[in-house]
Amino acid sequence: DLRGIVCPINFVKCCLAMENLSSNDILKVDIDKGEAENNVINGLQEKGYRVNILCNDFKKVTLLISSE
Repeated sequence: DLRGIVCPINFVKCCLAMENLSSNDILKVDIDKGEAENNVINGLQEKGYRVNILCNDFKKVTLLISSE
């Protein structure tokens, strides 16, 4: 749960978590809507990760992140 965590710390935490997972694992993370949503998704995709939106409501976005 990375809600309330500012950019770029939430992006860095996602990247560090992904480095500790095996290639078949999926990271599920909640982030705030808006700037955090855009920066984290775009940054992860630029690093080559696949990002799927599991839930998108008015306050948060739940992402499923995996290696491509």
